[in-house]
Amino acid sequence: MRKIVLILLFSILSSCVTKKIVNGNLPEADTISILKIGKDDKKSVRNILGEPSFAGSLGDNSYYYIGTLKSKVAFMKSKIEEQYILELKFNKKNKLKDIFFYDKSLSTNVAMSSLETKSDGAKQSFLMQIIGNFGVPGMKRGGPILGSGKADD
Repeated sequence: MRKIVLILLFSILSSCVTKKIVNGNLPEADTISILKIGKDDKKSVRNILGEPSFAGSLGDNSYYYIGTLKSKVAFMKSKIEEQYILELKFNKKNKLKDIFFYDKSLSTNVAMSSLETKSDGAKQSFLMQIIGNFGVPGMKRGGPILGSGKADD
């Protein structure tokens, strides 16, 4: 009985241990050192580093690789311990122009808006959403699928 209590106590305490969570796609430093400014283009960068976390938009001709290290205790909200961003800037001919490295100290918290975007359409209850799928064509029942582009013979 004592062993069961000890095992139960140990398992409860071990679930409260801080867990480290690694997210993102941040390449290793030695892999980044392979890149040549002025010679590598977007395709070669993707071949060397992999797909970026995201690409710049609105005229920002850059690739961004992001990596975070979070800690989490049991069911509590995770906390960002470390965050790194690798920015690769390209010129108008898509050749690598510059490399920047940012850490958590350069980040800014952005407040989310509480506003909602309204969309057109009918509002359905949960039950209507479930029932509404019965009898939908194309659910392995045979026969033509409406709107599929297949012509009737």
